[in-house]
Amino acid sequence: MELVDYTGKLNNHSEYLQVIKQLENKCKYIEYVLVNEYETRFIEKFKSLIILSELKNKWWGTKSSQKNKVYKIKSSKEVFNYLKQFETFCKYTISNDGDIVEDTDFGINDIAFFDDEDMPLLFTTTHEGYITIRDDLFR
Repeated sequence: MELVDYTGKLNNHSEYLQVIKQLENKCKYIEYVLVNEYETRFIEKFKSLIILSELKNKWWGTKSSQKNKVYKIKSSKEVFNYLKQFETFCKYTISNDGDIVEDTDFGINDIAFFDDEDMPLLFTTTHEGYITIRDDLFR
């Protein structure tokens, strides 16, 4: 298993849906980080599936000086159906003016998907446009 930088490769909805489908088949639980403490619709919608919540300053892909609320959420068909409605997690492009990060309807909170061995399948640093994926996700 190797982690691969997937930044800029999920910039459209069809690519995003392909990844969501693979995650749905392999994911045991999700970690959702409130980077924006007011952006709570995901947590509110799936509060019955929350396994654990804690304040952390380090999670997959990020180390922060401030502590954020990190939720561990049980994977379910309902969660993935909900995720399918979004355009993508974030958009990242490179232009002559530099790197451009575009927020999407998903918002800026970070999300990570884990298998039954607690290893990450995919994680984001959404507000920075970064996505990391496990190389065997499509196998």
